[in-house]
Amino acid sequence: MVPAEAQATRETATVALDATGGVELMRATTDPRWQKLTADSRSPLFVDQRWLAILEATYGLKVVARVCCDDVLPFCDIDDGRGHRIVSLPFCDFIDTGMKPASWLALVDPLIESGAAVVIDSASGHPAELDPRFTSTVDGICMIVELDAPLDDLFAGFSTLTRRQIRKAERRGIDFVATQDPAILRRFHELHVGVRKYRHNLLAQPFEMFDQIAHRFGDDWTVIAGMVDATLAGGCLLLRTGDTWHYKFSVSHPDFRADGVSHGAVFGALQHCVATGASTFDFGRSDLAHGGLVDFKRRFGSDEYPLTRHVASPLASNQFSTDLGQLTELLTNPDVPDSVTAQAGSVLYRYFA
Repeated sequence: MVPAEAQATRETATVALDATGGVELMRATTDPRWQKLTADSRSPLFVDQRWLAILEATYGLKVVARVCCDDVLPFCDIDDGRGHRIVSLPFCDFIDTGMKPASWLALVDPLIESGAAVVIDSASGHPAELDPRFTSTVDGICMIVELDAPLDDLFAGFSTLTRRQIRKAERRGIDFVATQDPAILRRFHELHVGVRKYRHNLLAQPFEMFDQIAHRFGDDWTVIAGMVDATLAGGCLLLRTGDTWHYKFSVSHPDFRADGVSHGAVFGALQHCVATGASTFDFGRSDLAHGGLVDFKRRFGSDEYPLTRHVASPLASNQFSTDLGQLTELLTNPDVPDSVTAQAGSVLYRYFA
């Protein structure tokens, strides 16, 4: 019988792929060196091993990384009805692990040579931009609010519209509280399903993901819940890494959208950041195609930097992809019960990786 400690060591061990070239493959979720290798990342949430474990547990993914000279390229190798693709990393805003040009070819060549489509989302300035095998497109921005001034000064720096909306939420009697109440988390997800369904015609991430967040992040998650009596009017879900709170999901009840609930929730999140001693509020990625969201976040005086998608051997559309799109349209039809739409997200969302 293999001793338990020895078995655990085998499960977390790094497997050499090319001893002469110094390139290794590691399990990103369990290798004890991962945290050190990614310590300087500008995407701390999406290289956090807790987040990677959530991706594996919720969607059945396996997150690995190629390592060369302390540079790492994490990815998931996915082969399903949509086709064979290697993604760094699915369901993440972007991945920034630091990358020296000298390491780039050793890390990426075997991925391209596999014949799969390769997709990498990164901060701009990545070596993939100089690789002719990739088509690189600036398609998003990362937006951050530095909490380097008193809250009153931050408030004064908000746009006039934002200050007006926050005051409107106060007059409406929306009380924003930080909570880990499981019932609020469940209601938050129900609103999330509705927002994605009725406003965007999209399926939502399964509740299993939210349940995993509560399980994996311990004290490092909270819902900023905008309450009117017993009704959840809206809010946002935050995750913490180090001294940063990350704005991950936001929701609003249709009856309260005109009452400043979205602006009020962000202000409640900033108040929570200050109260817990955080130095940074990370709004995360905004796609440039979603101009309304970009404008919304800019109203809070955020700093920003560009994000780039790099694609080699684009994934061709096939019948399954077409059917998946049509199923999404059918299952987000207003006539479909929300409970069915939510169940569809649980079944189908993994195919959007």
